[in-house]
Amino acid sequence: MEVLNKYGIEHVGFLVRNLDPVVKHLQEQFPTIEFQFYDYRPLHAWSYGRRVENYHLKIAMGSIPGHDTGLEIIQWVSGDGVHRDFVGSGTGGMHHIAYRVDNYDYWKDHFSKSGVPFIFEAETEDEKNGYRRCFYAWDEVAGMVYEIKEQAHFRHKT
Repeated sequence: MEVLNKYGIEHVGFLVRNLDPVVKHLQEQFPTIEFQFYDYRPLHAWSYGRRVENYHLKIAMGSIPGHDTGLEIIQWVSGDGVHRDFVGSGTGGMHHIAYRVDNYDYWKDHFSKSGVPFIFEAETEDEKNGYRRCFYAWDEVAGMVYEIKEQAHFRHKT
């Protein structure tokens, strides 16, 4: 039997209305934090089990030298779904903890069998990182969201 804690928390995710002032504030509070910025436009996205078109998020992924757990700051841009709803409800802030796993299908099956609903799923592929999938599982008992991220890989190496 696999356990998530063998992976350690890869990042803690926050959803905010405006990425730039939050990143600036965090850099002032924690001067050693380093952010990488990117537009996240998955090839396919589902929110609350429904396919969503034109999903777009702005993301700042922060790392602190010498530490394994990072910060993900997310600004919703377009596409109906969980990110828009969370920020739109006025409850922006900490949203999820993420684990990067080797056996994505195992973990998807694990959460599915335990009855934990998937509130977001996506798959994407690019030349820099390759192919990867993720899902958010809403744990009602703990009152939290788990993000399970597939280890990125290249599917079509020549």
